[in-house]
Amino acid sequence: MKESNSKITIITVSYNAVTSIEPTILSVINQTYPNIEYIVIDGGSNDGTVDIIKKYQNKISYWVSEPDKGIYDAMNKGIRMATGDWINFMNAGDTFFCDTSLNLLFIPEPDSGIDIIYGDTEFIYAFGRYVRQPAELEKLKYGMIFCHQSSFVKADLLKKRNYNTKYKICADYDFFYSCLKERKTFQYIPHTISVFDARNGLSSVNRIAREREFGIISGRSHTPQWKLEYYKFIISHQIKGIIKQSLPENLLFKIRRWNFKRITKAVNQAHEYHY
Repeated sequence: MKESNSKITIITVSYNAVTSIEPTILSVINQTYPNIEYIVIDGGSNDGTVDIIKKYQNKISYWVSEPDKGIYDAMNKGIRMATGDWINFMNAGDTFFCDTSLNLLFIPEPDSGIDIIYGDTEFIYAFGRYVRQPAELEKLKYGMIFCHQSSFVKADLLKKRNYNTKYKICADYDFFYSCLKERKTFQYIPHTISVFDARNGLSSVNRIAREREFGIISGRSHTPQWKLEYYKFIISHQIKGIIKQSLPENLLFKIRRWNFKRITKAVNQAHEYHY
């Protein structure tokens, strides 16, 4: 098997992540792939996160702790510092699936014409975990079909087009959708690349904001069909919020557990759920 010459830059963005950053750092520095650059961009944490970063600083190529203007501003800082051929974001709280994740992707060397590599993600919920495969690439026009933690982008592509910081939740989707429109080459690799802890999830406010940003980025937000779907989405979340406040906690637990089993069964059958 041909040895890869690709230098892989892994970037971790953090802010007050004292309880979650160490597993992330360990999952990066324990990769067996031989040519890794590791960058940590911290937003000026004051909870002990920096102490953990310093604990492993001899394994980190570059790190900084200073205020930023949000997660995508911090990610752009990491892009500017990167010197690798490929860039991946493994932010605080997320991890690689195994110590050989990079080997599975970059040995042998990817085709030179590939711009973006992406794969499967293991999701962790309160009731269990399961591996989710991306939907078909054409569905990227409607929303994210893979986790950015499970994607690798040619560094020169990210350096030419940084994340648009006007988007607070979906700047990564804006980037990938622009790449799709520009006919950049995506390659799906059938391996589980990362583990995403979804136990906290998005708040209702952030879910609504995410749907709105999806609509704006995809150019559908002005259409009557999208507006109808969007307002149905808002009403649905408001109703769910009322129900959650009125039901006993033990009943909510049973409902969530049932819903998890239902979703995992459907995902295993169809693999068409968006991230």
